[in-house]
Amino acid sequence: MESPSSKYLVHNGLKSHYVDWSGDGPTALLVHGGMRTCRSFDAMARRLNHSAHVLALDLIGHGDSTWLEEGYTYEDRATDIHNFITETRLENVCGIGHSMGGTAISVLAEKNPERFDKLILMEPVMQNDKSSREMLASRLEKPRRTYENLDELRELLQSHPVTNNWTSEVIEDVVQHETYLNHENRIDIKWSPSTNYRKVIGNEDMDLKPVLKNISLPMLLVVGGSRTSEFEEALSLAENLDNMQSVVIADTGHNMYMERPDAVAEVARKFMQSSPIPKIV
Repeated sequence: MESPSSKYLVHNGLKSHYVDWSGDGPTALLVHGGMRTCRSFDAMARRLNHSAHVLALDLIGHGDSTWLEEGYTYEDRATDIHNFITETRLENVCGIGHSMGGTAISVLAEKNPERFDKLILMEPVMQNDKSSREMLASRLEKPRRTYENLDELRELLQSHPVTNNWTSEVIEDVVQHETYLNHENRIDIKWSPSTNYRKVIGNEDMDLKPVLKNISLPMLLVVGGSRTSEFEEALSLAENLDNMQSVVIADTGHNMYMERPDAVAEVARKFMQSSPIPKIV
């Protein structure tokens, strides 16, 4: 099974880790969502790197990048991506972001559109308000779950209602590459809860709709088939913007690229090549 090259760069004292899948064609930069790392894209990247040069970035506070002990806003994440693109001297990038990563890419593209050629936004966080911050805070108050060994984690992922639709390939990638042995000698996932610590961040209200309206780049909104009601406004926005398309990945949820990596990689390939994309795949 194909594996990427693991690389690092340092900017302002912060270490950024990324993986390079090589590949010929336009540059595709994959940016993960919260509580994930660059390696959650492995299955999708293996398929996409046959038609693109695929890079996947660990945002600060995730994976093997620097872990901060303070909050990390969407503006911070956008700056993180901007620094990476600048340091690696990337041009004509197709930014592909999931959830929090899609929002960060959008925030950056609004202010620095020259950094991108196209955007693929997989269920970006459309709004951040008091209620969403309270929901996130309630999650962070719960004890962090760790595991005795990799087998325990693997079995949980295979049976949990949120992850049991992930392919066996994806689950194995997560088990092998998104984990580490913590100070208690337990298996843990490579992300720091401090990156989402809203008491430090404060009131970071954000509405992504006006941001997307200000972006003139070609954009593709990708939504999981079971999530169309949650993204009704975003899908409507895509219908009304000349530079934005949408596609629904049937039989998937929020992590559609981990449930149907073949389908999402093919959609990304077609969009990057300006080929027609159906409304539902």
